Amino acid sequence: MVRSQEIGRQMRIEARTQLLDAARKLFAGQGYFNTRITDIAREAGMSQGNLYWYFSGKQDVLQAILGEGFENLEAALAQARAHPGAAGEKLDFLIERYLHTAREGYQFFTIFVSLLGHGGVDFLRELGFDTLAIGRRLHEHLGAILVQARSEGMLDGEADPQALAAFFFAFFNGLMITYGEDWLDLPPEMLRLGALRLLGVRTE
Repeated sequence: MVRSQEIGRQMRIEARTQLLDAARKLFAGQGYFNTRITDIAREAGMSQGNLYWYFSGKQDVLQAILGEGFENLEAALAQARAHPGAAGEKLDFLIERYLHTAREGYQFFTIFVSLLGHGGVDFLRELGFDTLAIGRRLHEHLGAILVQARSEGMLDGEADPQALAAFFFAFFNGLMITYGEDWLDLPPEMLRLGALRLLGVRTE
């Protein structure tokens, strides 16, 4: 009995994941507003009725995708801030995690940027996501690392950690917005060095 319950739970998790993967692909490829709930079910190889076992509708699917994406992004910054060691180690860890999160979640970023263009922050707020508050939390994590970096002499003593944090996010957000998933083909080491130099970190 316990085993059958566990199997059933695992099957539900897999089905839900399959639906979210299908929706991410469609929302990123043809846009959220151009995607129908029937498209998602078909892409996932399920019936529309089966989809409603897991989600109340298309908006519910979108909220799940955005929630997971924002959570992963914030986790990457929080883990870097909590990473033991000197600021240089934290920055290396952060860039590695940030690149990994961006590569794994490039569809999330594509969807997010598309929604900003169509409905803006007001639409996202209606979905339950205060993007300004999320951005402030991300900024706070990185700012704390850069304050440590300045105190350890990695940055110029006159450097403004808060301004540098804004430059860091602008660098990666600009790549995503301008080049879509094509930027993922750039060498990770080139991106790492570019981000560190932008922050004013001595890399030699």
